[in-house]
Amino acid sequence: MRQSLPQRRSSAKLASLDLGPAARVTIALFLMTALQTILVRLPRLGFLFEHVDFMLILTVFVGVQPRALRAALVGMTGGLLQDFVLGVLYGANGFVKMLIGYTLAAASVKFSLDSKLTRLLVLPLASVTNAGLFAFFLYFFSLLPPGTTFRDVVRVGMLSLLGNGLAGLALFPLGDRWLGKWISVRSNDEPIAPRAF
Repeated sequence: MRQSLPQRRSSAKLASLDLGPAARVTIALFLMTALQTILVRLPRLGFLFEHVDFMLILTVFVGVQPRALRAALVGMTGGLLQDFVLGVLYGANGFVKMLIGYTLAAASVKFSLDSKLTRLLVLPLASVTNAGLFAFFLYFFSLLPPGTTFRDVVRVGMLSLLGNGLAGLALFPLGDRWLGKWISVRSNDEPIAPRAF
């Protein structure tokens, strides 16, 4: 028996998987973890991705919206996943990325950070901040390799600035297509971040 047109439309809607914002961000977190893990271990090409922090890119992408709780949760979860994979200092990446996500979301209440150009300017600043804070935690817990100097930390910060900036050029448009309309704040939404500083 043939289906009528409305029945075919309703069955087509059931067949398409419509994911909400929480599911999309969760999938993005696991995809970024997989990318971080796989690309660094590629033979002959892995060194190109050593200073690219996919979790930071996702944290900045979500953090430029004035939703502080969402940005902090994405940063913390992504950083904890990164800590689990890297096994360097558990909780350090989670705390640093949570702080960066929350700070960006709180700043985006006052300033518009969601334009394409502004995001590409914010990402290098977040990269240097991430490298500096993570190095501070390693220094504080005496986990920095012996002989590491301030110049080495600055060099790693500059390399992460360059690597994350180039990766952001490719990943931000993909994020706009897949996550953009689900995480962007509409004018009738009330942001969680405080309105005044």
